[in-house]
Amino acid sequence: MKKLKPIGIYRKCDWVTMTGTASAIFGIILASEGKTMYAVFCLIFSAICDAFDGVVARRFKSLKDYEVYGVELDSLSDAIAFGVLPMMIVRNLSVHNIYTLLVSIFFCLTGVIRLAYFNMLSTTRRSDGKQFIGLPITCSAIIIPLVYFITFIIGKEYREIIFPITLLVTGILYISPFRLKKLSTREKVVLSIMGLLVIAITLIKIW
Repeated sequence: MKKLKPIGIYRKCDWVTMTGTASAIFGIILASEGKTMYAVFCLIFSAICDAFDGVVARRFKSLKDYEVYGVELDSLSDAIAFGVLPMMIVRNLSVHNIYTLLVSIFFCLTGVIRLAYFNMLSTTRRSDGKQFIGLPITCSAIIIPLVYFITFIIGKEYREIIFPITLLVTGILYISPFRLKKLSTREKVVLSIMGLLVIAITLIKIW
């Protein structure tokens, strides 16, 4: 009998992507349980995984079909990690009213639109690969933690106002037609180290 194998592609870069997805799912669970800070940590870790899955993919070349699979897997992962998870974090820190509900839906929808548009440009080869059109959805992993830790300084009582506005502005930037230069590998490394330091310093202070 022919050995049964699960569907899907399991390259090294795909495992990096799926690690980020798993972190995001764990973060969503933590956010739903009110453990916001740890959910923010999961968001940062997912961003680190996302920053380097492409680096690993370029290092280990594979078949064209596998590359297409990797792009789709990455986009689905991004929708969860940088769309749903940030929205859950913000809803955890905001008043549950019709305004925050609509803003949350808008944020996730614009994130999905951003991802679909990016994939279209890549598939039709209308992208030069050096610039983004619109704010990349992964930027939510910088914006949300930054605002979160800033509110510790200016006052936690402002979170209910600041976070819904942050989601709204970020969502608008996702679908705004400006161009943004892609980060180099070195810049990704620097941001990743900063993210890990934030997590480490916070955990040290907590313990």
